[in-house]
Amino acid sequence: MKTSYLIYSLLALAVIGTSGCASGGRSSGEAAEAGETKVRLDQTPTAVRQTIERELVGGQLEDIAVKKSKGKTIYETDIIRNGHKWEVNVAEDGNIVSKVQEEKAGAEEADKHTNAKSGNDGWRDSFHVNKTTLSQTGNSQYLPIQPGRVLKLVHGNDRLTVSIVNETKSVDGVTTGVLEEREEKDGQLIEVSHNFFATDPATGDVYYFGEDVDNYKDGKLTNHDSAWLAGEKGAKFGLMMPGKPRKGDKFYQEIAPKVALDRVEIVSVDETVKTPAGTFEHCVHLRETTPLEADISHKYYAPGIGMIKDDEFELAEKP
Repeated sequence: MKTSYLIYSLLALAVIGTSGCASGGRSSGEAAEAGETKVRLDQTPTAVRQTIERELVGGQLEDIAVKKSKGKTIYETDIIRNGHKWEVNVAEDGNIVSKVQEEKAGAEEADKHTNAKSGNDGWRDSFHVNKTTLSQTGNSQYLPIQPGRVLKLVHGNDRLTVSIVNETKSVDGVTTGVLEEREEKDGQLIEVSHNFFATDPATGDVYYFGEDVDNYKDGKLTNHDSAWLAGEKGAKFGLMMPGKPRKGDKFYQEIAPKVALDRVEIVSVDETVKTPAGTFEHCVHLRETTPLEADISHKYYAPGIGMIKDDEFELAEKP
């Protein structure tokens, strides 16, 4: 009887010990400091979890500790991204209280975390910008956002019309401008998307905050696939076009997990491109891919104009 009791006791302790390790949610195994309690991501409130998930795109969660600070509950989150460790403190309502770079992580460990979690392979997916300074209009050299601008691209009987409409939309706390794309195939409307952009006046960088999408078949609205908005369902804003593009730069334009993860590499900043509208020099060439599928797309932007070529679509007339 005593031997059996001892065996059962040891087994129970082993199970409890294993369970305790699993629930800590901390890859580093550090002990909780006084006044802190370690929690898993799925144990945090919904608003907190959504904020942490947005911050985690392209990074690795090290751990989460909940604590009281000045009478408020704070979730202290440690994240490894691009070789650095960040401490992100999140309030119960999901607002970020503070975000501080703590230390540089080992390069090998950082690469392992980044590639395992996001597979970004060098594509930038975090853009530190003061969102309160962004404008719904802008004069970016390669993507000017000014209402009334229209670009007409064609491929045989197919048409792609890109317009900056006189509308705005508030997304993730930012008032954005609206770029409309209308795609027609053999005279039939197949897609209308409203894309939400904001420009940094200081740098000319144009950031992408999401899109509303209407897909059509035989003239009838069928679905809204590929729609996403920054600040919702783990999505966050990406960089659509740098104010000063550099060859070799790689970055995400769309960051909406499982929905839209378009990313581009700048192949060239000095291309000469011929279209039905004429020949354009010093164009930016973007090679677009996504981890969601195997397709590759090529886009070209001319200075002072905007997009002049999107795969087979070419600018038909100068704006």
